[in-house]
Amino acid sequence: MILAKLNHEQKLAVKQEGHVLLTACPGSGKTRVLIHKLAYNLSKLPENSKKRIAAVTFTVRASEEIFRRLNGIGINSNNIWSGTLHSFCFEWIIKPYSCYLPELSNGFAIADEAFCAELVSSLKDKYKLKQIDPVNFRINRDGSYVENKSIQQKLIAEYHSILISNKLIDFELILYYSYKLLVTYPNIQITLSNIFELICVDEYQDTQDLLYAIISVIIKAGNGKTSLFFVGDTDQAIYASLGGVAKSLQEIKAEIDNMPITHLTLTGNYRSSQRIIDFYSNFQTQKYQIHAVGKNAKEEGLITFNSDIHHSNIVDEIAKLIQLSLDTGIPENEICVLVPQWWLITIVTKKLRASLPGVSFDASGLAPMSKNRENIWYKLSRLLLTEPNPKIYSSRYRWATDLIDSFRVDTNTEFNELYKNERDLLRLINSIKSSEMEGIDYLNDCFDQFLQIIGIDQLKYPQLVEHRNLFFDNIDKRLNDDTFKVPSDIQSFKSFYREMTGVIINTCVGVKGEEFDTVISYGLLNGYVPHWNDIFSGRASDAAKKLLYVICSRAKKNLHLISEIGRTTKSGSDLGITPELKCIKFEYDVV
Repeated sequence: MILAKLNHEQKLAVKQEGHVLLTACPGSGKTRVLIHKLAYNLSKLPENSKKRIAAVTFTVRASEEIFRRLNGIGINSNNIWSGTLHSFCFEWIIKPYSCYLPELSNGFAIADEAFCAELVSSLKDKYKLKQIDPVNFRINRDGSYVENKSIQQKLIAEYHSILISNKLIDFELILYYSYKLLVTYPNIQITLSNIFELICVDEYQDTQDLLYAIISVIIKAGNGKTSLFFVGDTDQAIYASLGGVAKSLQEIKAEIDNMPITHLTLTGNYRSSQRIIDFYSNFQTQKYQIHAVGKNAKEEGLITFNSDIHHSNIVDEIAKLIQLSLDTGIPENEICVLVPQWWLITIVTKKLRASLPGVSFDASGLAPMSKNRENIWYKLSRLLLTEPNPKIYSSRYRWATDLIDSFRVDTNTEFNELYKNERDLLRLINSIKSSEMEGIDYLNDCFDQFLQIIGIDQLKYPQLVEHRNLFFDNIDKRLNDDTFKVPSDIQSFKSFYREMTGVIINTCVGVKGEEFDTVISYGLLNGYVPHWNDIFSGRASDAAKKLLYVICSRAKKNLHLISEIGRTTKSGSDLGITPELKCIKFEYDVV
């Protein structure tokens, strides 16, 4: 039953024993294979087995999608752990074993991104760097900095010193400390290899070197007990500037002491029309034929390119294209507006809502909340702001488990007997309501109600107070930052967590792995695509092709690309069309 709806290539990948590297073109069913691989291996575990299977994803959204799909095919996911690369390290290495590292043994917290951004900004001023000057905070396996410029190295050293003095760690330190713990204490490697029967890594091409190191250490310690399943597409490797490394088969084999790895491929594209595939094949860096084999294969659709419109008129143009798709019967949630950088979202979202009042929009990428998901108040807000819904019940159940564990750690106490299990806690949270209309007021009211009912006096626990202040301080900063233009009402807060219900507005990174009937992408300008950092580092052409490849391959039927005029650099120079797009010879449609 698990394999019934898979094609031959997909079945082969799911059933393959041992270590596997699966390379897959867009729309070839990569996520489907990953889901069924988890289900297949889960079915082979003995009943009541304590073994776990890990699905390591690049985004939280991808992790939630894994659980949603497993539940959709009736699979009990109790033995599956899924989360981001950093979450895996934090959950399975840092939290249980931090006491063994002097840097962490006296307590620590995850540094909030807003705090880190402000700290970096102030240090750039101190070291007389421009705010746009890139600083590479990644750490090598030996603890040295990847950054090779002396001024930037001094900045990083002081940055880490300040974090450590405040008992804080950021994402880069999570990776480094995890690796340090594993190599210093081999018993941790062995323990993890005994826990995990299989480790699946999605989007392996965007994995940092330290993650390869961490996972390979666990695989080697298992000496065959833990299997590795890498899935990805080197043409979609868009995180090179952030440390992503698309390692070759031989490089991956070398990481695990040349254990055998079976290299498999998925070739047929079930998503897009052949016309769209032929178009985005212009941006391939690994040249191979991709054939449309799905229901959209012979769709003509629309492919347009607008390089004449002024940026001040961009909202009218996008609204016209959205309406065009709606008029042909395409549902709202099958339309996506993509931008290369998050700040471009803020410019159009509010205006689009005003321009198309009858259309729903989901711009959840503009969350007012901090992205620090380890903050206990973030975890509680997530539950308070989601409506009870069978589709997300399993997600909310896991969030409740996480909240119970976090309160136990932060307060060294247990919840009241009435709310010690997840179902009872969810009933309590579902019952909490507030009449406040502003997001901050609403959450503060709900938090107070929650603490009163469960009988916890937060003033007795300084960590709870500190994290609550930090949670709201960061929301307040974002709401008052003109560059964000984030709405402050409670309905907008709730939209951050709800299921996608309208036209999606997001960054290219934010919808990686997803697909839509119509994709509209603007801001396709040199300096945005590729980013200036890629231009300065000499990776411009490769970076631009991969980002354009990702953008275009999200589309199933219609693709609308826009390189608007009138945008300039800070010095006033005009931004031009992304060269890799400008040079394409294609017979575009006119609308």
